[in-house]
Amino acid sequence: MIRWMSVAVVVSSVAGCSSTTNPASDTSPPETVTAAPTATTFAGVWRCVTPSLEFIRLTVASTSSEIGVLASRLTFSGVAWEGTGRIQGDSFVSSMAVVGYSKATAVMVARTGDGGTLSVQMRPAAGATTAMSFVREY
Repeated sequence: MIRWMSVAVVVSSVAGCSSTTNPASDTSPPETVTAAPTATTFAGVWRCVTPSLEFIRLTVASTSSEIGVLASRLTFSGVAWEGTGRIQGDSFVSSMAVVGYSKATAVMVARTGDGGTLSVQMRPAAGATTAMSFVREY
């Protein structure tokens, strides 16, 4: 009987000192929880700050016709692209077409960056992807 009590005391002591029950001994970094972006994260007028691509504007606004859909307009080099899209994960993804054409020929993917910037990739169906950085116009 004394032997079983000794074993129980040893097992309890070991279990009480294990790292799984002692949060102070946990050395893993704390998990950071980031909020999912909303329409207000992307909505507004944005100015391109990529040095080789001056005078580019991006406008994003909610549409009144469908909840969760955002309208976008990207203008550069005398060409305007328009489209609609939704927030998917951490990005705003929009099918884009040159104004005057009904068929989308590119996909625009926008993600929020550090310091309130917006990283945008314009991915045409044919051709190279263009990467741009934007800051909000006030």
